[in-house]
Amino acid sequence: MSQAADRMVETIEDPAIDHVFIEFADVNGISRSKQLTADAFLEKWADGFAMNLVLLAQTPRNHVPEGSGLGAEIGHADGTVHPIPETTMRLPWRENAVRVLCRFFHEDERLACSPRAVLESVLSANDFGFDFYAGSELEFYLLEETPDGEFTPATDDNHECVSWATEEVAGFYDRIVDWAGDYGIDLTALHHEHGPGQLEVLFDYGRPLEQADTTFDFKRLVKQAGRSFDQWPTFMAKPFDDRSGSGYHLHVSAFDDEKNVFETADAGDADGTLSERGRHFVGGLMDHADALAALGTPSINGFKRFEPNSFAPYTASWGYDNRMTAVRVPPGVVRTETRIASADANPYLVIAGTIAAGLDGLRRELEPPTPTTGDPTDDRPVLPRSPEVALRALETDDAMVDLLGEDVVRVYAASKRRELEAFRNHVTDWERDQYVKTV
Repeated sequence: MSQAADRMVETIEDPAIDHVFIEFADVNGISRSKQLTADAFLEKWADGFAMNLVLLAQTPRNHVPEGSGLGAEIGHADGTVHPIPETTMRLPWRENAVRVLCRFFHEDERLACSPRAVLESVLSANDFGFDFYAGSELEFYLLEETPDGEFTPATDDNHECVSWATEEVAGFYDRIVDWAGDYGIDLTALHHEHGPGQLEVLFDYGRPLEQADTTFDFKRLVKQAGRSFDQWPTFMAKPFDDRSGSGYHLHVSAFDDEKNVFETADAGDADGTLSERGRHFVGGLMDHADALAALGTPSINGFKRFEPNSFAPYTASWGYDNRMTAVRVPPGVVRTETRIASADANPYLVIAGTIAAGLDGLRRELEPPTPTTGDPTDDRPVLPRSPEVALRALETDDAMVDLLGEDVVRVYAASKRRELEAFRNHVTDWERDQYVKTV
């Protein structure tokens, strides 16, 4: 066995451990798992565990899509999940339990459409040899449920960085801090965001695959901490129509040895801080912005976050330290900050899609349009305003399909279209309010 496997077995053999969760992210980024006894895990882990393949493709409310390639097409067959020993982690909220992330296999081959495998595949396509780094920033709402089943924010108004409002959620934050270290997450800061009850908790950056794992874990940690206070943290993109949406801002940098690939060596460069390769990376993000909107906006609700004249992107645009653009080049270490994704997006697919788009820009030496200063609303193409348009953009983007893989695009699109079908079949209160008395 490897050293990581030895450590995993030693951890689970601890008499205090009774349960092991074998865990994975589905195509929506939702945590799914089976809970095993520690003895059952130790007996069988080397051979893997049976898992229904269609779990990867199901919608957030567990509707089974058609056309994913993982359902009726293969008789709803099982695959096998194999633990990744180095991801073994004690659950801080369960003294007697451990979780281990897993890789998906089908008929002895790695399942190419599993989100973690997609990111690994994109990283292996990095023929430039650069060392990529990624940092995730996710906004979320902390909500409380009223006796009549409504959800209200844990703080009462727009309080961006207001000290007393941040203190209102001190117990929740303390719980996250208390658990984060044992869960392998290096938290760095908390601040109250613009919306009531809207927060942003920051954690350290890292290599792309490790950062995706950490982001996946972070969302699980936040939701578990909230439930311990009978609160409901949600990464839903737009929980209130008159309040700020929640975004997922992804920072990506690239280094060749110790040299920042995106930083220009010429102080007189007309484009400021971005090097030629930095511009090509941004050129790829601009060229594939619609496909990135599809991957970064996994729910119908998420498209309501895109607003003109706001900090949420509305156009395929970029600029230096400009929060109104889809891609921002912040001050400090030269990097790109892609602001397209909403907080409910799958971190494995967001990071994979962003690096894939940037790699295509580097390969084709794509020059981006002129950087935007101020509001780009009337100057740049509008991002997709509906999932139908975004999914078509992803499916017809040959370079992105090639880098991400046809399998994951098929599974992702099938899952999203099943969700759209469920929405179209649901009659809303808005429709009754608009039409019952008037038509």
